Amino acid sequence: MAKSNIRAHGEGTLRKRSDGRWEGRIITGYDKKGKPVTRYFYGKKQKDVTAKMDEVKAELCMGKYIEPNKITLGEWLDIWLNTYKKGARPTTRGTYEYIIRVHLKPTLGGELLRQLQPHQLQKFFNELLENGRVQKEKPTAAEKKKRKKEQPPGLSRATVEKIRTTVKAALSQAVEDGLLLKNPAKSTKLPEETEKKEVVPFTSEEAEKFLNSIKGHRQFAAYYIDLFAGLRRGETLGLMWDDIDFEGKTLKIVRELVSVKDEKTKKYCLIFQPPKTPKSQRTIPMTGDMIKVLKAHKAKQNEERLFFGAAYHNENLVFCSEDGKRIWPRHFNQQYTILLKKAGIPHKKPHTMRHTCASLLLDAGEELKVVQEILGHSRIGTTADIYSHLTEKSIEKSLDKMSTMIKVDLPENSQ
Repeated sequence: MAKSNIRAHGEGTLRKRSDGRWEGRIITGYDKKGKPVTRYFYGKKQKDVTAKMDEVKAELCMGKYIEPNKITLGEWLDIWLNTYKKGARPTTRGTYEYIIRVHLKPTLGGELLRQLQPHQLQKFFNELLENGRVQKEKPTAAEKKKRKKEQPPGLSRATVEKIRTTVKAALSQAVEDGLLLKNPAKSTKLPEETEKKEVVPFTSEEAEKFLNSIKGHRQFAAYYIDLFAGLRRGETLGLMWDDIDFEGKTLKIVRELVSVKDEKTKKYCLIFQPPKTPKSQRTIPMTGDMIKVLKAHKAKQNEERLFFGAAYHNENLVFCSEDGKRIWPRHFNQQYTILLKKAGIPHKKPHTMRHTCASLLLDAGEELKVVQEILGHSRIGTTADIYSHLTEKSIEKSLDKMSTMIKVDLPENSQ
């Protein structure tokens, strides 16, 4: 009976072919059906084939063997996005899709996944920091105006960090799936931030001036609640009357209204999605003035509903257009910019309203934990990092108060 050349898992066989070349075989594993997966090696010299086989045997023995594949980084990113990130929030998926399409695929998409090296990714990130800004072929008038301000050619560190995080997450999944032994993005680094941008909120005088200047505007309540509850824009536009409890004096944050690109039509549309993090789903106490503002707003909205009748789009939204339709976030921003200019207040981003809420609370001596709960940050560390300069001022005020409580006669020449 003829003896089989096949050996046990990882042992291998070696033979000389009729064409004079040497052929090696190693069973590297088994497929889902239990059939052996064989790796073949060829060479003119026996020692060359033996060396290749010994390398694979060592990897199998140490548990470091990865089955060869021809998947490119671009192909894997598509698999990762459409399989492992299918259930992500629409805005999060949109960010991943943009990063992959605009930054990753054009430069690294064709690289074999298994051949990707840390230094290769590091060079890519360095280049993004220096010259990574993507210029549109047909920029809008506003974008042309921005370019005239001589924007730096490189991307910001924060943007490159998002790109790095995306690559790192996708490659970590590839490691879990057995396509890679190590994550080459893990050892990459970005330069330390030289200067951390401090959050600059509105002063109490500016906030008061702004709100008083728009008291007659139909969306006055939106800006008022934005400021006093510290809401994100999407949270404000996603509020429904069912979320408002006038008797219990609370409002609940359970959704956001966001604009996303429809994957089928490729057009932008408005959808509701869960808040940013589980901690963002929160209940915020309302003051008597907040209740008063919302009740007045609801009365005006009821008048609009009666006027439009059957044509009114009733989704029970607290803040909507006159006929009940959802408000586009960009339109809300544009309206804010116009109102701010009319009030004669220097421009700050709409998100500044949220920062102002935190600033005024901390300035009033409120605890950081309370501010975290109101803003819906997932970690208190996030709140501390964003408002560290404000907490320092609060500490200084507390120490000043302490010095008034404990009187000490100091020498006149003490320093």
